[in-house]
Parts: sequence; C-alpha cells; structure tokens
Amino acid sequence: MKRIPRFALAAALAVAGALLAPAQPRAQDARDLARISAYLNAMRTAEGAFVQIAPNGETSDGRFYLSRPGKIRFEYTPPNPTLVVADGTWVVVFDLRDCSQQTLPLSQTPLDILLRDRVDLRKEGAVQAIERRAGQMRVTAVDPDAPDQGALTLIFTEQPLELRQWVVTDAQGQSTTVALSEVRTNVEIGIEKFLPKRVELDICAPRRTRGELR
Repeated sequence: MKRIPRFALAAALAVAGALLAPAQPRAQDARDLARISAYLNAMRTAEGAFVQIAPNGETSDGRFYLSRPGKIRFEYTPPNPTLVVADGTWVVVFDLRDCSQQTLPLSQTPLDILLRDRVDLRKEGAVQAIERRAGQMRVTAVDPDAPDQGALTLIFTEQPLELRQWVVTDAQGQSTTVALSEVRTNVEIGIEKFLPKRVELDICAPRRTRGELR
C-alpha cells in the first residue's frame, strides 16, 4: 500500500509532542479558559475554508467540516490528493490517487481535545501555556491523560472570541499550522460527510469501475 507523506496527516493528527511544563494557574487564565471552553462547547458544527502550512513550508488549502463530538473532514484542493475523515472513533486518511488509506484512533491525536463532546480546558494538566498578544489568545493544550500523544495550540481572536487557527506540534518539535476562514458555525452538516465507507462507495468504487485509479 502506498504511504501518504506525513505532512498530509498533520491537519488532523500528530504523535508525541515536546511539551512545556504546566504553567501556574492565574485568575485571568481561569476566566479565559472557562470562556474558551464555553465557546467550543457551544460550537456543535462548523464548516469553512482552511489553509495548511506544513513543517517544510508547503502550503495546501481546501474545505473543512466539523461536527462535535469526534467528527471532522478535510477536503484538500487538487492537486493535493488527500482526504481526511474522522468518524468519532477513527481518523482515516485517503490518498485519492489510488484510494489507499491509513487509519489510527482519534483518541491518539491532539485534535481529540477539540472534538470532545465536552471541552474543559481548566482540567488539571490540560493547558501548558496561555499567550496574549495583539488581540489574540494562544492556548497550548495536551490530553492530561495521555500527554505524550501531541500538543495542540488553539489561536483565538479575543473580541469577539473566535477560533482562527490551530497548530499541531510533533515529536520532533515541527509544527503544522491550519488557518481557518469563511467559517460558519452550528449549520446542518450531513452525517455522510464523516463516514469513511461513503468515500469508498461514492468516490473510490466508481473510479475503480472506470479504471481511473493508479
């Protein structure tokens, strides 16, 4: 099976990260984390455009769809052949040149922090750093139950509070940035967007029949 370049996975997943020691809690931090957690919990669905910058500087773009808990989809603009689908349990990364795929548990990716049914960034050990600059907040978090599975930095505007970017950091300290735009929240998104089997049925099977796969 043809392997997909690792940078193509980074929009939706990463493995163990080099992490900072937890910062001491402060009153302002606690208020901001409560506000951010409430914002994320109120965002049940979202869709929009994204631009991804890989560790090697390569840029890709496309559309994303999110449905909490646990579901996300990244459709990359050709010629990038990648399609990423998370169904709530698994993350499946398709290479649409030949419909090969790689699969891993969503729970082993940093984006699991964002996609949980109830987000609570105040949980002890979850937040590693909070930075405030030029009207933005940057919150770096890990799963406190599995801190060696990667780090996720969420970047928000402060007024109004809106998620604009996230950064995934891998074990070698390399970072992949995903910038969001044209975001619409709490819109209806069909469940079929998040079913890997639908990719097989709707995209791969017809292409195999027509002999289009490499």
